Amino acid sequence: MISPRNDKENSIQIELSKDKIQNKLANDLGQILSLLPGLQIKNYGDVGGLKTVSFRSLGAGHTALVQDYSSVSTTQSGQADLSSFPVDFIERLELVTLSPTRPQIPIHAKLAGVVVNVESVHSYVGTNKRNLIFGVQAGSFDQYEGYLMLQKRAKRWAGTLTGKIRSYGGSYPYTYLNGNTSIQDRRKNNSLLEYFGTGSIQFSPNQHHRFQLRISGNEYKKNLAGAVVFYNSNAAQYLNGYGLNGSFNHQFRKNKWNVFSSVNYQKNNLQYLDSTYLNSQGYLDSRYYSGQLDFQSQAAYSITEKLDILVGSSIISESLKGKYLVGNPSRNTSESIIGIEWKAVGKILAQLGAQGIFEKRDTSTTRQWNLLPAVSWSFDLGSKNKIGLVYRYTCRQPTFNELYYQQIGNTKLRTEKAHIASLRYELILPFKQGISQTMIQPFYSYVYDKILAIPTKNLFIWSIQNIGKSDAMGIEFTQFIQKKLRNHTLGARINYTFQYTRDISDPKSLTYRNILSYSPLHSGSLELDYSWKKLSFFVLTSYLGERYALNQNIPSNLLAGYLLLDAGASYTQQLKKSELTLRFTINNITNRQYSYINYFVMPGTHFNIRLQYAL
Repeated sequence: MISPRNDKENSIQIELSKDKIQNKLANDLGQILSLLPGLQIKNYGDVGGLKTVSFRSLGAGHTALVQDYSSVSTTQSGQADLSSFPVDFIERLELVTLSPTRPQIPIHAKLAGVVVNVESVHSYVGTNKRNLIFGVQAGSFDQYEGYLMLQKRAKRWAGTLTGKIRSYGGSYPYTYLNGNTSIQDRRKNNSLLEYFGTGSIQFSPNQHHRFQLRISGNEYKKNLAGAVVFYNSNAAQYLNGYGLNGSFNHQFRKNKWNVFSSVNYQKNNLQYLDSTYLNSQGYLDSRYYSGQLDFQSQAAYSITEKLDILVGSSIISESLKGKYLVGNPSRNTSESIIGIEWKAVGKILAQLGAQGIFEKRDTSTTRQWNLLPAVSWSFDLGSKNKIGLVYRYTCRQPTFNELYYQQIGNTKLRTEKAHIASLRYELILPFKQGISQTMIQPFYSYVYDKILAIPTKNLFIWSIQNIGKSDAMGIEFTQFIQKKLRNHTLGARINYTFQYTRDISDPKSLTYRNILSYSPLHSGSLELDYSWKKLSFFVLTSYLGERYALNQNIPSNLLAGYLLLDAGASYTQQLKKSELTLRFTINNITNRQYSYINYFVMPGTHFNIRLQYAL
């Protein structure tokens, strides 16, 4: 659905409901977000493979992931690995462009280019009314999963506990071209064992106050298969680690006030082990320990029926420790924001963020201040049409990985900055027992001091550089249609993105006006679904166009586009106060051999089947 968040908000919410999410039997959040317009998912593998999200070709650091009112990212990489986010307990997903007077969105996320907001059964507004959910799943290539939710609600409090375990063999066949030679092999060193767990308690002493304590963690052991062309069959790389997140929130609502305050803590331990690394020891064992602590408070006040204002402030402290680091880097960030919503001529949203960075790099300390404005204006063109303009300036700091990780690190990196502008047109046409919703968004972004990994010595030794300037122009199109006929429901969803992203750094460079690496011109999806009483079906086709593996736009760097076809069905049987649901999906029906990242091959045809009991 495409709709305003509420009557007091201009931001556009592109939402996927719980049923849509669960029907896909997606392995992780990355597979779901690939269905939203404007988002690009970099996928380095199948189950458990690294997946990151970026918005309109901006770096992943410009896209904020918020889960149950807390920003989620690892200190070391500066972004969230979407493969570590199961979708079993998600209630709703939304893509938020600008929301200055909504205090539940963290300040750090509001200052990013876009917000991906995830609400699970642990959120305040969770719609789940079940006391118990239990499910098991099995799939191709030795994939097995089990998950459990327990929930207890009372008049003033609620407690929720969720957990999941999954394992994956990952030994699937593949075919790829190496020059003019077609090579057939089977994926090796690709297994995974992972555990997830979250517990939350909510307490409301009265109608004005609400408190929540939420603790979550995960532990994983991954075999890293790597790029098939660079590694031999005896390669033995491993990635082990665990993460722990904790948050304490307080919300106060009374009369014209809405105040939200939170304390969040994140801890991540990571071990990279290469048993065949060619050094004096004969192996490589790299371990990193990162932590992040942040405090924030935001207060929104309705001055009049047409004017709202919000002020807020936050402090974020990050640190990283590692055996091979020069010193122990740390970063403290101070952020403040003032936002307004004014319903005068149409709706005007505006915010101004002030960001102070105090960072220890090696043995020196750097200081930096940024002012980050954003504004949008929308108005109705009759009862069914709406048009809006959005502009924002955003920046992202180099991550600790980009600064320090082994040979690729570069401690001289500068902040990446971006100007983002878009025009939005919406058309909503309700009809008898149905609705048609259309959204068209032309956009333009200009980025300077863009941070990219490029080969600097040879093809095998890369480093992180500020390449200069780039811009992106394009258009996003979203169409949703739904029709009900008695017990039958038909639906269709179309997403299409055209995006042209260029390197415009140096007119004398050989890559001037070349398309940036892994920036496809065309991408999109088409989904058809049908439900009748206890049965539902869907067919999904998704397309990713040609893209280049490097900034040099030459034939040897061109990766072919691919079209994938998935389908699924579900059946739900009511059992008095409980229900039993069976879901089945088959993915990549045409057995397409493809990869998003060059030489990180993906599986061919595979299936998943799930049985779930809810009480």
